[in-house]
This record gives sequence, C-alpha cells and structure tokens, in this order.
Amino acid sequence: MINRDSDGQMALKLRQLTAVRGYTLLFSGLDFDLAYGEFAALKGPNGAGKTTLLRMVAGLIAAESGEIEYSIPDEAPARGIYYLGHELGLRPNETPLSHLRDWADMHHQPRERILPAIDRLGLTSRREVPAWSLSAGQKKRVALARSLVVPCPIWLLDEPASSLDVGGQCLLCELMTEHLNSNGAILAALHDPMDLEPSRVLDVGAFAP
Repeated sequence: MINRDSDGQMALKLRQLTAVRGYTLLFSGLDFDLAYGEFAALKGPNGAGKTTLLRMVAGLIAAESGEIEYSIPDEAPARGIYYLGHELGLRPNETPLSHLRDWADMHHQPRERILPAIDRLGLTSRREVPAWSLSAGQKKRVALARSLVVPCPIWLLDEPASSLDVGGQCLLCELMTEHLNSNGAILAALHDPMDLEPSRVLDVGAFAP
C-alpha cells in the first residue's frame, strides 16, 4: 500500500511479513517501522532473507503474507523508491551516459542532472565507454548515479559497498549521509561494517522459525 503524504515522518511500515523461498520458511511475523531521516541496517546470517526482504519492499517479489506500507511525499519522483541490488541492470553495450539518459526519461526527470551525477561518481572519463568494459566497481558507481538522477526519498540498498574500492566506499558514505540529512530514509543489508553507523538495526534472523 502506498500513502502519498508530504508531512508524515513515517517512511515505511512492515507488518507481520512472511517470506518463503522454495519450500523453506525464511522468516515470519516480521514487524518494523522506518522513519524519514533514519538509516536502518539489516543483519542476520547468510540465508536469513535480507535480500528477499529488500526485494519485497521494492515490489519485485510478493510476500507470502503481511503488509508493506509506504508514505511517499507528493513531490517524490516515480514511486519514490531507489533500489540497489546485486544485479545492476546494465546492458553490455550501453554506456553510463546512455543508461542514465534512459533512466531519467523513464522516470520523467530532467536530463540536466546526468552530467553532474557522472562527475560526482568519478565517471567523467568513462561516460561513453560500453558497460562490458567497465570494472565491477565502475558499474556500481553507475548504479549509484541513478540515485542522483532520480532522487527518491526511500533507499533500499543490498550490500552497497561490495565491488567498491576505498574511495568508492567513502563516496557511498557521503551520498548516504547527504540523503539522510535531506530527510531521506535508508534500509540496507550490510555484510561488512561501514564508516557510517546505522541509527537502527533490524535482525532478520530473529524472525526465523
């Protein structure tokens, strides 16, 4: 359920969520609230369902049961959610520039944000290089640039620091900090600690059967 509300502080409500993968019950009865301005980290052992939960919240898969409610400001573009998963969605022959143009057009956002985003992510010299020749870290930077081209209030990040070098990880923390300072909300699955400390932790493993 999506509630477009520009003056509420709640960003996301998860109520009694149940997830099943194959014949395995990953978690059940999961309740959680995320407010704007908060960074919540998903923790839990491998296979606990962290990625599954993020994909549910992003609307990519359905929950077995339960309810997900968003509160999206009226001025937010598209549905107001930026999702960064393991699959970055870059076609081999498209360039960072062409990809971000398509991204802006798809979400009806101005193309004027593209070049500043490319520059901010350190991709200026690679902006017209096909994706097949980019490193894994450069592809991740292209995916992060989407957050600047289409600014969404809720960020869902699945191990966002993976493939990034030290400089890329520092830039990621900067982008996340700026988003939080702009009253954005972040829910992220983290494998390793980051320099940016989460304000809250959701242990998905606590809801295992």
